[in-house]
Order: sequence, then C-alpha cells, then structure tokens
Amino acid sequence: MTYPIVLAHGVCRFDILWNESLDADNNDDPGLDRLHYFRGIRTMLMEKGFTVFHSNVGWAADVDSRASDLKENLLKILRQSGAEKVNIIAHSMGGLDARHMMFNDRHEGKIHDHVASLTTISTPHWGSPFADWGLRNLSLIPGLLKRIGLDVSAFEDLQTHTCKAFNENPQVIEFERECQAAVTFQTYAGKQDFWGIFNLLKGPARIIEEKEGENDGLVSVESAKWKGAYFKDVLDKTDHLNELGWWDISQLLDGETQDELLERIHKFYAEVAANLP
Repeated sequence: MTYPIVLAHGVCRFDILWNESLDADNNDDPGLDRLHYFRGIRTMLMEKGFTVFHSNVGWAADVDSRASDLKENLLKILRQSGAEKVNIIAHSMGGLDARHMMFNDRHEGKIHDHVASLTTISTPHWGSPFADWGLRNLSLIPGLLKRIGLDVSAFEDLQTHTCKAFNENPQVIEFERECQAAVTFQTYAGKQDFWGIFNLLKGPARIIEEKEGENDGLVSVESAKWKGAYFKDVLDKTDHLNELGWWDISQLLDGETQDELLERIHKFYAEVAANLP
C-alpha cells in the first residue's frame, strides 16, 4: 500500500465557512465529504484502501505562510499515521505551497525527506496572467481588504514574474534537482473551451487565453506543466472547479451530467493514487 495521501487545497477554498463549522477536513461522514473542496475524493480513496488526509492552510495568505502551515499539517499527519513519508496531491496554489515548503525547510527540518511524491493539478507553476491583471487593474482592493482583516497576499505570489523568479532561482533549481532522486514530481493540467467554463471564470479565462492560450479558467496548460519531464496529461473539458469534482450548468453544453463528471474525476484521482509510491 502507498504512503498516506495529503490532498492540498488551493488559494481561496470556497468551502471555508462550512468546513470550519462542521470540521469537514477530518469528518469521516461521506455525505459531508461531498461538500468538501475536494468533493468526495477522500471518501472515495479511503474506500479503495488508501489513507487520506486534507490540508488546511491560510486562506489567500502569502505562499511562505501557507508553506509553513502545510509543513505543520504534514508533521501532524506523520505523527498521527506513523508513516515515514506522505504523497501530496495538490490542486492549484497547493502545489506552490508544497514546493515552497520543501525549499524553505531544506536546511532546518528537511521536510522534503518525508515527501515521497508531489502531484500537482493545474498549479500555476509559472504564475497566472489573471493575477497580473487583477493586481494591475484592481490595485486598491488588497489594501482595502487588509483593513478589514482579510489578507489576500497570495495573489502577489501568483503573479507570473514572481513565479518565474522562484523557478529561475539557482538555489531552487539545484535543490529541486537534488530532490528528484527521492521525490517523484508529476503535473497535470486542465483545459476547457470558453462556453464550458464555469460562468464566474469566463472573464479570467479570456484574459489568460490572450496571454498563454488554453486554460481551465484560472491556470493555463503551459503554466500547469511546470517542466516537460514532469508533465503527465491534460484533463480535457475540465475547468478549475471540475478538477475537484464540482459541476456547473455550463457542463451540460458538453453533455456531461453532475454524476458523470464526479465519476470521471474520481476515476482520475483513483488512477493517480494507484500509481503513487
């Protein structure tokens, strides 16, 4: 059997309010798990014999804070499970959190020694043009939100030039090259045509398409690939929310019902899990 699996969520998990009130991250109720950010995925994997945990890191916080939170999540999971390592399956910014976590802790705690694999799904490894656009055109919003106690520093870390600087940092390159001997890296991307994308993501999809082409409404295929050697596949007709098992009326244009989408996405996660170390 594989090492425990940690499902690492993205930047602004939309289930934050009911998750905190119902403790959905840790609750084993299958019905409640269908309301989770990763819709029913933990329950499905556990039914197949996998040990699975959810991450819980700062909502829209800066990547270094989220990376620190993720490290604490992993240490708790390692103690709880008794395992030596974990496999991380990360969606969206969760993949950046994991990469920064390993790099930031490379000298002190060496958390990377406890990571068997990192699988990312539509992680903006090279940033998102939508983050660039938002901070350029809505520059006052982050400051206003911070005044009412809502920190959205994550969007600064999702800019294309910020992610490019991290990827091209010689120390990062060397560290991740050394990690390849012990950590399996693999990436997946999602893409959806404009009319099939969740309605609220249609605007961002246009912005990203103009700059980087095919995308899932928030992350381009090219950004999600990270490196060619790590890239596995594109999830076709799958937008950023579909990747988690969440369905929108837009999917009817592709002739896919809610149950059919969930079955397809669950099958994808099960296949990924089955091939983890």
